[in-house]
This record gives sequence, C-alpha cells and structure tokens, in this order.
Amino acid sequence: MSKLSEEYLKIIKDIEEHISDKEERKYVIKKMSELSSLYIDIIDRVTDVNSKRMENLEKHQEEIDSKLSKVKNTVDLIKKDIYEDDDYDFEIVCPYCNHEFVADIEDELKEEIRCPECHNIIELDWDEDDEEEGCSGCCSSCHGHDECEEDDEDEKDDDKKDEDDDM
Repeated sequence: MSKLSEEYLKIIKDIEEHISDKEERKYVIKKMSELSSLYIDIIDRVTDVNSKRMENLEKHQEEIDSKLSKVKNTVDLIKKDIYEDDDYDFEIVCPYCNHEFVADIEDELKEEIRCPECHNIIELDWDEDDEEEGCSGCCSSCHGHDECEEDDEDEKDDDKKDEDDDM
C-alpha cells in the first residue's frame, strides 16, 4: 500500500507543478481526492463481499469436513467389521432387567455374559436355528427349552380338540 501512496503523492506533486493557476490546481486536486475516495470505497465493498464469501466458504468447508469425518468413521467401522475377525460387538438386551448394552465377545465359545446393570448371568445361544425351530417365544428369556415346546404342543392339541368338538 505504501507504493500506492507514493504514486498518489507523485501525481499530486505533478499536478501542483504543472498547473499554475491556484484555483484550478485546487479544483483538480479536490477532484482527484474525490476520485480516489470513490475507488477506495469500491475496493472496500469488494473486500467486504470477498470476506463474506470467504466466511461462507469456511463454514461450508467445516460442514463438509464434519460430514466427511462421519463417513470416515462409518467406513472405518465397516472396515473393522469386515477385515478384523478377532472381536465382535453384539447388542444384548438383558432378559432380567431389559438393559440394552454392547458386549465385545471375542469368540463364539463364550456361553454366558454378565449384565452390567443387574449383574445377572445371561446365557448366550449361538445356535440361532434351534431357537427359531424350538420355541415360539413364550418366555422372556427363551432359548428353545422344553417347557415352551410343551406349551406350544398343548395349545395345538387344545385347538384340534375344539375343532373336532365343533364338527
């Protein structure tokens, strides 16, 4: 900016040297000052507009960075799930207190886990096929045990008897 100031002063000095009439010189210097003020005002406006644009760009960039960070975290979790077979995170709902928690289970050999809320032991059933076939979910902690199967069979027998009686 100092170079600009030097050039401006040089122009004013040149005007003073070449215009002999005092009134005319004064008029020209005044008009030069007005013209300079107009240019400075335009420069200030452009600078303000550019500053606002930069602020908007920075805000937008922060939003993009935040979204990118969330995507990266999700991809990292997916990558961990796919490529790291060592540990497994399971969401478990305690059948005693209904507390939902995530457990890190290293392998399928682990048959039970302790609820962090009520401290009861929860049996883990790794054989999902048996659960679907054996029990209809008649109890809160159903694992396909004999009681539920018997209850289901009793209900079926009762339904069949009712049908026979109706005929």
